[in-house]
Amino acid sequence: MSFFLMLSACGTAVYEEAKPGTFDGTVLVMWVGGDSGSFGDGRFVYVPNFPGQSNSLKFTRSPQATAMSVVEVTPEWMYTDGGSIPRLVQPVKGLNPWGYAPAYMVHDWLFVARKCMNDGQATETEKQMANVTFRETFEIMAEMLKTLEADELISGSDVQPAAITWAVSTGISQSLWNETGECAKNRVTEEHRKQILARLQIGPVDTGQESVRIDGENVRPARIVQTFQF
Repeated sequence: MSFFLMLSACGTAVYEEAKPGTFDGTVLVMWVGGDSGSFGDGRFVYVPNFPGQSNSLKFTRSPQATAMSVVEVTPEWMYTDGGSIPRLVQPVKGLNPWGYAPAYMVHDWLFVARKCMNDGQATETEKQMANVTFRETFEIMAEMLKTLEADELISGSDVQPAAITWAVSTGISQSLWNETGECAKNRVTEEHRKQILARLQIGPVDTGQESVRIDGENVRPARIVQTFQF
């Protein structure tokens, strides 16, 4: 049995039982430069509530979902690189950090919220995720993939969603879920927020402008990596 088929077989049961929910809002991910080791080719930021968007990304679970401790998940500002998707399997088609951005952003944020609760530093929004269990995180992932498939945004020919479900249910993911001392690393700095503001002032098209004047200083604009609107 190939590695890919093994992944699919391990995640099939959870994926088949999942019920599709609903995505709303907009995904915006920006690159703010640099290289921080664990962030691969630099640092990336998920940006909610930006000017011109109708509403932030939100995933609403089906009333038929099992073991439901949370109904809606709306990610906040965070650094992201698809980090809650184990790097061991990211090279598999469909498991790369940005290919399934809406589902990956929600999943990443559940892990950000958990790590901040582990450290006693959670925001009020993060605390609303307090009852979400590790098992529920990969059930939610399966539900989100079912939703993208129902909306015809992904298909079986692109990837086996069961393989993704397996990837986020492994011991590697669980160790990330239980990490401590990681909350502060996910808090977006003021410097990077200014870079993002600079990009939003320029607009989505890269004009080659090297800096924007913000609060009396020249700020290098961030770059848009991924954008998607439901």
